[in-house]
Amino acid sequence: MELKKYIKRMFKPSVKKRAKAMKKAKKARSRALVEGQKQALEELQDKLAYKFNDTAILHEALTHPGSVGISKKVKSNQRLEFLGDSILQSVITDTVFKRFEEYDEGTLTKIRIVLTQGSFLTDLSNDLNIPKYLILPKGSEYLRESASAAEDAFEAVIGAIYLDSDFNTARKTVLGWYRRKLEDLPDLVQQQNPKGALQEAAAKLGEKVEYHLLGQSGPDHQKVFEVEVCVGGVRYASASESSKKSAESKAARAALKEYSKVVAAKQLLDTAKEDDEAKTNKSQPSEIEATSANSTSQTQTETSIKVGVSAKADTKNKNLVSSKAQTKSDLKVESVEMPKKSGATKTPKRPIE
Repeated sequence: MELKKYIKRMFKPSVKKRAKAMKKAKKARSRALVEGQKQALEELQDKLAYKFNDTAILHEALTHPGSVGISKKVKSNQRLEFLGDSILQSVITDTVFKRFEEYDEGTLTKIRIVLTQGSFLTDLSNDLNIPKYLILPKGSEYLRESASAAEDAFEAVIGAIYLDSDFNTARKTVLGWYRRKLEDLPDLVQQQNPKGALQEAAAKLGEKVEYHLLGQSGPDHQKVFEVEVCVGGVRYASASESSKKSAESKAARAALKEYSKVVAAKQLLDTAKEDDEAKTNKSQPSEIEATSANSTSQTQTETSIKVGVSAKADTKNKNLVSSKAQTKSDLKVESVEMPKKSGATKTPKRPIE
């Protein structure tokens, strides 16, 4: 089209009117978009249980790096993600340290890892519907299903809350999101490391855990591995995943549910057996007690015999002494005085009988 014709056409009333209408429609769409974003941010703040003083910070926390492009005016959430990660680590470390005073350093580290690792943060982000409000580049709606995008946005939102308020407010808000998860902490630890949990459970019964690759299928770029897990030679579960490691974890998680029942039943039987043995020991005297009783009885018998012999000896000695005294009395010579007569004569001695 020639320049003159183009200029002439642009100044036609109908064209000018249409251009004006298009510009007006564009402004209307822009206002609607702003209103929509504003309403979306209000909904998200209700979910977060925190009201931002400056919603621009929240807007930045939701901006995916891909939507920035070459513009320097628009900021992505990467810097806030960096800040939020540090705030989250501090909050969880402080809470775990104070709440679980009976645990050692190793156990506390495991708990912190579980509560701050990617998959756990992704679940929390989805619970809060954060991915729904992400600001994405055109044609990239699939990123709302991305685990890494959800995790990054979650940490960025924590950083935004810290900047908009202070550390204590951020801590209180984050722990509000974590409250239910902390109550189910033992199950969470097992779920996040099912292979380790299964190994610990098997060690209680002295059994060995083994993983066997049953097969693999599919093209090289999309392999599927099938794995089974056996404990003590008994098959408990099998699973299929895109990697051997993932298949083992999935099988261990399924096996743990069944094997935990076996461990609990075994512990219950052992407790019942110990109770029965305790009752039996109470009803029957022990070997030491029986030996002691027999020894005491024998000692008492010997003592009685000795007392009896001693009594007989004393009686015999008394009788012997009495007899000797009597004999001596009989043998004693007694002097008898006779009446004197005239022409007294000698008194004859009494013969010994």
